[in-house]
Amino acid sequence: MIKRTQRELEMGEKTLESLARRIGELDELIEAENSTEEFVRSMRNPNTVRKTTADVNKIEQWLLSKNESRDICDIPPAELNNYLAHFFMTATKQNGEEYEPDTLKSIQCSINRFLAEKGSTVNIVEDREFKHSRDVLVSKRKMLRQQGRGNKERRADPFTQDEIEILYSKNFLGGANAKALRNTVYLNNAMFFGMRSRTEHINLKWGDVELKETSTGAKFLELSERATKTRTGVTGDTRAFAPKMFEDKGNPRCPVQMYIMYKEKRPDTMLAEESPFYIGINKKSKGDAWYVSQPMGKNTLGNIVKAMCEEAGIQGRKVNHSARKTAITTLVHAGIPPTLVQQHSGHKSLASINNYSTASLNQQKDMSDLLTSHFSKASETVGTPQEFSENIDVLDTVLQDIGNYEFNNDIVNNMSATASVPFPQLKELFTSATINGNVTINFGKQ
Repeated sequence: MIKRTQRELEMGEKTLESLARRIGELDELIEAENSTEEFVRSMRNPNTVRKTTADVNKIEQWLLSKNESRDICDIPPAELNNYLAHFFMTATKQNGEEYEPDTLKSIQCSINRFLAEKGSTVNIVEDREFKHSRDVLVSKRKMLRQQGRGNKERRADPFTQDEIEILYSKNFLGGANAKALRNTVYLNNAMFFGMRSRTEHINLKWGDVELKETSTGAKFLELSERATKTRTGVTGDTRAFAPKMFEDKGNPRCPVQMYIMYKEKRPDTMLAEESPFYIGINKKSKGDAWYVSQPMGKNTLGNIVKAMCEEAGIQGRKVNHSARKTAITTLVHAGIPPTLVQQHSGHKSLASINNYSTASLNQQKDMSDLLTSHFSKASETVGTPQEFSENIDVLDTVLQDIGNYEFNNDIVNNMSATASVPFPQLKELFTSATINGNVTINFGKQ
């Protein structure tokens, strides 16, 4: 047995203590890293997380069908590029139907996002190594569009003025009852504040909307916007101004008065700043307590527009986004500059506003009527064969007074009696006209 000196024993103990301390620090570091990663994951948009998981599962199941069991992150770029190319070309839904063109593109983005989250250095959307799979994706999307897919059949339809009137007349909007008032407040928030997703409405708190007055005493509501899908608050990408809705005195549909009425019908316990803005309806109430001290269900809130339109018999694809779309298309069609519309809606780019610049139903009808009127008038001016012959005689009579006039009867005789360009009121054509020199008028054959 080796005998240690006191100094060696002390040095050994210090070494063990240092090692134990280092191990403890390493454990803390690992724990901190895990907790920070968990924190980052918790702040991701839940809808994006679900979408990413579902899309990655599609490619993973497809890889398994090709006897490829490696993790997608472990597949070398050249092989992964080849797999992706075949996936985009052949992948279908579980029922055998083709994907929509934009769905395939979103799957590509989900796979790329998943790889980045896993620490992979490849980028299938930009890297040169994945050009072939991108070319295949472009070709597949082109083929699907040629087959009639991707025509945006699920695009939300905005409300027309007539449809709004129907909803008010049938008490699905207005202040006649709790449901109508709740529907009205929801539509006003979506239209005047530019709110869009169900999540934004679910996260809306009572204190986020504040009733204020201008220096002249005009009342208005102002939204203190929380982080949204588009404006996360990370890069300071806030709106140019806080969204507002101003009162319209004397108008029974005044948005500010609808808000005040909604406030009066709420329980006092639901007027705190952190109380949910949308709350459930008190189905047992016979007095002023129209609502209960509970938040509105997510599914109910998510289908609020669809439900009331179906009950009212409103046609078209009316969903919650229809309210926001109504606001933006109304401003665009009214000639409001796109930059101001963008500031109101909160879009990051002007290009997004162009998606709302399509002609409204009334505008499409006006264009159709204009074209119908144009062709109807054109047909009215053709005239009968007899009228055509009479017009030729009138032309001859008028031109006889012009010196050096030659009339080519052969051409006139060969002209179709149903010519699309007759000669009505030809005398007026040369009234007050001064013609000098030799003049030849040629009539082209029909």
